[in-house]
Amino acid sequence: MANTSFYNQVSKIVTQGESFLTLLMNMGEAPDPKKLLNRTFNVKDTEKMVGKTAKTIAKLYEEGAPSADFYRPKKHETTNRTVGFTLEQINAMRDHYETRVGRTANEKAMVIGIQSFKGGVGKSVTTVHLAQYLALKGYRVLILDCDPQASTTSSFGFIPDLAFTETDTILPFLNGDKDSLHYCIKNTYFDGIDLIPSCLPLYDAEFGLYNAALASTDVEERLSYWSEFRDGIDTVSDQYDVVLLDSPPALGMISINILIASDGVIVPTPPSLYDFASTTQYFKMAQKISKQMPDKSFDFIKVLATRVDMSKPAAVDFSKAMKNEFAGHMYENMFKASGSIPAAASYFKTAYDITSKDRELHGLRVDKRQLEMMDNMFSEVLNDIYIAWGRRTPLLGVK
Repeated sequence: MANTSFYNQVSKIVTQGESFLTLLMNMGEAPDPKKLLNRTFNVKDTEKMVGKTAKTIAKLYEEGAPSADFYRPKKHETTNRTVGFTLEQINAMRDHYETRVGRTANEKAMVIGIQSFKGGVGKSVTTVHLAQYLALKGYRVLILDCDPQASTTSSFGFIPDLAFTETDTILPFLNGDKDSLHYCIKNTYFDGIDLIPSCLPLYDAEFGLYNAALASTDVEERLSYWSEFRDGIDTVSDQYDVVLLDSPPALGMISINILIASDGVIVPTPPSLYDFASTTQYFKMAQKISKQMPDKSFDFIKVLATRVDMSKPAAVDFSKAMKNEFAGHMYENMFKASGSIPAAASYFKTAYDITSKDRELHGLRVDKRQLEMMDNMFSEVLNDIYIAWGRRTPLLGVK
């Protein structure tokens, strides 16, 4: 009887919680039926992003080129004033003029794990905004959400356990029911970003991989279960320039798989004693794994200071101390704390997709200082990618 009562109590809370999430998502999508990237880019920004002059771009829609209507700049729905071009249009222009940046055929898709043992450090926020930064640059990005809490999946306008089941996640591949990850790739509202979603049943992957490894009869077979994620990514990586893995805040088989799958690792670390200790423990785990897989190496492994409250001297001082301790393995720029990101998240928005319409509907503002800070921070990550590719500047004309 007690168990039934407990079940009923929890069921009521779940129903109420999901109803409220649906309401919030609908508010974030309004007035559209699903999440869209309504942000547009003015002529000056479009020239810079496409690498062509406004006069050249205008030929696409003024001289009756194929799909001329598609390339026309968007108009304000009430004033009919030109407001700019969408990211989808800009990427089409990049492809048309062969100015889109990307890896060459001889360069591998970069797999980057955003990983920490501790929750609340900004892994999902970093993953989503890094993906959007790269997509705005023109790169093709795949996100693999490896966290059953599915915060990254939510950021793309989904309520995970309503929109997806375990068949939409990496689980069927891990169970041997699929031989590639093509089945679970979802398009997102943000042009250039695809998503392999997560939902609560992904917890089963942790137990499944652990039990399979435990039942293994030899070391080689047991270690093979550490490479399941890498094997899956290899089936689809030819379609992308960068693959980002959002990690759960735990040490387990999923975390080990992410470490083995990654070419580069970013460890988000707020400037506090407990987070610093957690990051140190993370590196101890990486050290232990490396002894068992001596052929594993990284193109880079870096600490990123996150949630840095610049108004608190202790946080600023601790950030400086971290740079001294992680010398050469920590990014110079920091992910500074800002109220604009959680405010945007409450409406299923990100710093990169807020528009003037969001100010009218929700009171959200475009935080230009926050965008500049993130651009500077993520440019360091992009530089690490270039170095891994053997170059320091992006190549144009690469399809």
